Amino acid sequence: MMPPMLATTGSLLLMLLLLQTDCVRGQGFDLTKILVSRGTEPIWTVMVRQLPHVQEMIDSGRRECIKELKLPKEQRPLMKVSNPSEKEKCLIECVLKKTKIMDDKNKLNLAQVEKLTGLVTQDNKMAIALSCSMAQNCNRSISAQNPCEAAHQLNQCISRQLERNNVKLIW
Repeated sequence: MMPPMLATTGSLLLMLLLLQTDCVRGQGFDLTKILVSRGTEPIWTVMVRQLPHVQEMIDSGRRECIKELKLPKEQRPLMKVSNPSEKEKCLIECVLKKTKIMDDKNKLNLAQVEKLTGLVTQDNKMAIALSCSMAQNCNRSISAQNPCEAAHQLNQCISRQLERNNVKLIW
């Protein structure tokens, strides 16, 4: 079971780490069994310690995007929203691009996924390879040409994976 603090300090990066089933061969698996840290600390402990740094980057980008898009300061979380407004889809796009997780071609930026995964997991090679593979699979599932719609589709892919893993993240 995941520590409660992880659920409350979640970040988009963790979402990328936890992309499963739809993005990887249609079968779920327990990340706690395959993500082994280099030291003696469990991977979840390392992640809980590192996530606040990434979460602050995401929160900062979100605040900037909310201002740019003239959305209410108390904008609802969009992780599990299946029918967001067009402005909310554009908020997702803005946040993903400000954090460099989404590139100019409206796909997940694999170099940034690798960088952030390495930061959060102390360069755990298995976690990096897994997150990059899952990001590639999600990229292949994007059919939209419109940047806001593509971001929404990426968000939906990520959200499905989190739900299947009972991870309660908010961004």
